[in-house]
Amino acid sequence: MELIRSENEKVWLAQLKNGDHRAFEALYHHYKKPLTGKFLRLLKSDELAQDALQDLFTKIWEMREQINPEQAFGALLYKMAQNLVTDLYRRAGRDEQLREHLLLGAQIDYSHIEETLVSKENIAIVQQALQQLPPRQREVFVKHKLEGKSYKEISEELGISPSAINNHVYRATQTLIKLLNPGLLILLALLSASLIAT
Repeated sequence: MELIRSENEKVWLAQLKNGDHRAFEALYHHYKKPLTGKFLRLLKSDELAQDALQDLFTKIWEMREQINPEQAFGALLYKMAQNLVTDLYRRAGRDEQLREHLLLGAQIDYSHIEETLVSKENIAIVQQALQQLPPRQREVFVKHKLEGKSYKEISEELGISPSAINNHVYRATQTLIKLLNPGLLILLALLSASLIAT
């Protein structure tokens, strides 16, 4: 994600440190679009992306006095965005509704998640669960969730309708929710195609 720095950014940040709401709004509107795009790519949910964006800028306002106008603000936003998404997945381990929401919609870079989750043993368990799905269901689920392909791309590849694809993804998700514990469901949402052999 590239966050392009505005030529006015140092001025805005200096004003923000003093509690200037207009400077805060200027920064928000400057970074809103790229950050929303990042959250959408990670969470695949407009609702979760908007919530994450609001949480991020709420934190920025709360820590405004600590911000250094001379340092790269975009890098700070990027790091905070990654941390917010990571925290969301960790909370999903305790919240069944959120867990299902994320599994249905998410594809994420797992590099900032606790390494203990991404172990050979856990990956093997997830692989076994995937193998219990009907072949076409598994194929569609892997293409969409793990390879990141759109319904249109899968439809063209397999010759089935988008509604059939949606049905396969939904049924596969429901089965996996029953087969895997919360931690492994989160792992499944985090894994990339290179980690799971289908």
